Amino acid sequence: MSTDKADVFLGSSDAKDDLEVDGSKLEAGKGELKSSKIAPVSMNTWTRRDELNVWKNVMVIGFGFMFLFTAFQNMAALQSSLNPSDGIGVYTLAIIYATIILSCFFLPTIFIKTLKVKLSLVVCQAMYTLYIAAQFYPKWGTLIPSSILLGLAAAPMWSAKCTYLSQMGTYVAKVKGTSSEVLINRFFGIFFCMFQTWGIWGNIVTATVLAPKSDWMEPDAAGLAQCGANFKVVHDVVAEVTDKGGEVEEAGVAKEQVYMLAGIYLVFAIIGPTIIFFFLDPLSKYGEDERKEQKGKSGVQLLMATFSHFAKNKYQMLIMPITIWSGLEQGWFGASFTAAFITCPIGVHNIGYIIIVYASTDAICSFLFGWILKRIGRIPVFLMAAVFNMSVILILLHWTPTVEHKAYLYLFAILWGMGDAVWQTQINAFYGVIFPGQEEPAFSNYRLWESLGFLAAYLIGNNIVLSTFMWILVGWLSVSFVGYIIIEVLEYKRTGHYSIYLCDGGKTTAVEQDH
Repeated sequence: MSTDKADVFLGSSDAKDDLEVDGSKLEAGKGELKSSKIAPVSMNTWTRRDELNVWKNVMVIGFGFMFLFTAFQNMAALQSSLNPSDGIGVYTLAIIYATIILSCFFLPTIFIKTLKVKLSLVVCQAMYTLYIAAQFYPKWGTLIPSSILLGLAAAPMWSAKCTYLSQMGTYVAKVKGTSSEVLINRFFGIFFCMFQTWGIWGNIVTATVLAPKSDWMEPDAAGLAQCGANFKVVHDVVAEVTDKGGEVEEAGVAKEQVYMLAGIYLVFAIIGPTIIFFFLDPLSKYGEDERKEQKGKSGVQLLMATFSHFAKNKYQMLIMPITIWSGLEQGWFGASFTAAFITCPIGVHNIGYIIIVYASTDAICSFLFGWILKRIGRIPVFLMAAVFNMSVILILLHWTPTVEHKAYLYLFAILWGMGDAVWQTQINAFYGVIFPGQEEPAFSNYRLWESLGFLAAYLIGNNIVLSTFMWILVGWLSVSFVGYIIIEVLEYKRTGHYSIYLCDGGKTTAVEQDH
């Protein structure tokens, strides 16, 4: 991270000392910029229409990602079940996240500098559609190239989204003389509340299209013994494969059903970038051209800023494990849990119903936890998520799923969705808070480490017994939480309170970038 100090105004305008914002003085008690890289703004120029426009932009981004990931996430969740031959489905997911890791080092800043934030969102989302189209003919020659292109697009797309919400939140906070953290956290909460509904709409489609076939049979005792924690993808027969006139049916699903799914999801994937292109305001309206990452930096300098952010910042080092955990837990649930605890014992047709419950919980809690966090602080919310995840893993290590006990799977999905809601909303918001003014390299690192977690989840889950993988999850979650707590302790020593989100008595607090 840069060694230049830049304090961020995070509260009411009655601070005792002047604060510096992007190199400009913000006088205490006045809430007004004297000199700034961003044009001076005040409440006198802020209208009701401007306020509505801000929320419109948040909703547009939310809808765009909701439609796109209704397509991608649901096809991804089915890869271990619909394309199990030679592990092709899961391996192509691993390729996606391996490519994301590479792209995180340089593509986000290059895309955003060249295309600006809005066009970066549109172009990158359009690249996702190729992966959905490849599902019509899921072979190595189609899935690998489309997976690589999707991986290249993912890092700049997510960085652009995070940059848009963070920059807009910071800009509006300066206008209104309020806490930028409160606004950024609220924007992320609303976004993820909308985004997480992908599981509802997509799995309504999945459950309807993949209606159970009349000849599906529950596994016998020997088959059930290979499900759950004893599951191993490579050596287990995930799908019932039959040859009928040259047509191979995976997991008891007819090719016509797969084509229908791919067609519906392709339409969803196209709607996403279309909404953003036509309805999202350019970020230049909120000071995009004045952000310091883009002022006077060449492409090489931007690449180095992304690459060096981790090495020069102790907070980034400490938050890295829990960022990896965010990818691990999503990858484990989306591939290993669905294959071992749903498809194997009770059939692929049940995936849709269970993920609907998971996604609904995730969406609701993404909104609620922002409200709860503001009242009780961040530490209790993070602790709750860790307890939920740890409890589910330890229980599943000693439980064999059956059709008779299918209801328990819905309970586990609810608990996992509650935990995921915390990781998705609050880790994102945490990055925006502790790395103000350096959104591109910070969020590029976020996608880098989260993608490494996804990659590890797919590669490990595809090659070892699931119980071993689950013990790895237990250990990594423990390490991740310790790293997070260290950040909170360091913040306590610096500011005098445990949660950055909770301002001291409602007074102004400055968050330094020079951690």
